[in-house]
Amino acid sequence: MSMQQIIRWRKDMARSSEGMTFANVHLLVCYNQRTIADYQEMAALLRKTFPQAKDDEIVCGNVRMSATVDGASIIAWNAYIPKGEYPGWDQTEEDCEYCWQ
Repeated sequence: MSMQQIIRWRKDMARSSEGMTFANVHLLVCYNQRTIADYQEMAALLRKTFPQAKDDEIVCGNVRMSATVDGASIIAWNAYIPKGEYPGWDQTEEDCEYCWQ
């Protein structure tokens, strides 16, 4: 299973009153069947780093345009989180190179 974990820090959003930064958190997996079980497994992987992510906050989709991850399954979670080290996660302030729905 090929997987990418990306945190996109949103510099266009104000920090929270607690000093947290808004982020788009994406977990992408290539070569799965996009079943409910696949997305549940992806959510479980996301929760290893972000246990506060709830089912009703996680959005499921698939990448429809990308030079590197076209067709990948994606889950997205948006939240205010502390900036810092997140081992295994790529961090950026740039737009993602993929489009998803």
